[in-house]
Amino acid sequence: MRTSRILFPIAIALLAGMAIGLSGCGQPAAEQEPTPISERALDPAMDSSTVRWARGFGFEAQGTILWLAHDGDTTRWVQGPVPAPCTDCIGLPVSADLELATWSTTHVPFVRAVEAADHWVASGYLSRIEADSGTNPVDLGGDAGLDEEVLLISGADVLTSYPFGDPMKGLTQRTGIPVMAMAEYAEAHPLGRAEFVKVFGWLTGRMKEADAVFHRVESAYLQARATAMSAAEKEGRPIVFTGSSKGGKWTAPAGDGLVARLIADAGGEYAFDPKRAEALGLNRVGPNYEVEAEQCALFAAECDAFGKVVHAPEGWTVSDARNEAPWFDVEGQVLFHCNTAEVDYFGQAILEPHEMLADLVHLLHPSSGRRDFVYFQPTTP
Repeated sequence: MRTSRILFPIAIALLAGMAIGLSGCGQPAAEQEPTPISERALDPAMDSSTVRWARGFGFEAQGTILWLAHDGDTTRWVQGPVPAPCTDCIGLPVSADLELATWSTTHVPFVRAVEAADHWVASGYLSRIEADSGTNPVDLGGDAGLDEEVLLISGADVLTSYPFGDPMKGLTQRTGIPVMAMAEYAEAHPLGRAEFVKVFGWLTGRMKEADAVFHRVESAYLQARATAMSAAEKEGRPIVFTGSSKGGKWTAPAGDGLVARLIADAGGEYAFDPKRAEALGLNRVGPNYEVEAEQCALFAAECDAFGKVVHAPEGWTVSDARNEAPWFDVEGQVLFHCNTAEVDYFGQAILEPHEMLADLVHLLHPSSGRRDFVYFQPTTP
């Protein structure tokens, strides 16, 4: 049985307007399923303190304490009076009284998913967020920085942000408003990122809603993966090359991250596994490998598809793909892309990994049936 080979680059959001380029080839990362998932429907009310996929947060003391981890630091949060056993906990108002501000646009889909608009009083980068009836958060600013006076006026009790670059350094000391930094973007598993919806369910007293949302996402993801595994068993696993370019330089995500996981769960094989990367002497910087053009061409020679995350208001075509990667022979190959000018790849997609996976399953295994593509779609002339 012939094994096809595919190339596609994916970027993950660190913050609005900023992305890490992804690419790679190799064995997928080890399966991440710390807790067996039952085939039966879960009761959200009984599952509100369970975190199965994420590594950056969890609950303690029967769900009364939330902990968040990033960059080697861990913070603990409680609502109401701080209990004696948790002297290092940060206290917040009880969920019924809590007023929430978000700085990262990637947190907005979580707030909306748990229907917590009545708690959402302020937002950063508001111009980049699609308007939603029934919500009227004040604008905290954007690229020029956070407007601390507006934050104070908003009445927010807590500001959710990202720790990358420590953008809120000293804010709590100046305003008295605690900053809840979370690194959902660093999760290696797509379901781990989506599971952060439970953090916002905990904050706003909508844990049952958060669990129900996540259960639907998880069930759809696992169903798509099962379809992929069945197809891969019959047809083999396509080898997938993914990469991003900037200024003529290409980067490829390492084989232990989200891209490798998505590819593996879609019934593919990631080309840049650690052994192959080491054999080629690739230089790893953070979560990515640096790949020279000659090395890209070497891998591309074994691939028969190309894809890319792009921002193309006028559309993305085969000619664009050929210009982007002249060393890749696109003739007769499978091409696909995700156009961020058309879909919210850096926002809503975080909460819809099942849609991204289903897209990839149908691209890698067309025999799985027809698909109305949501995020990734075939590139046409």
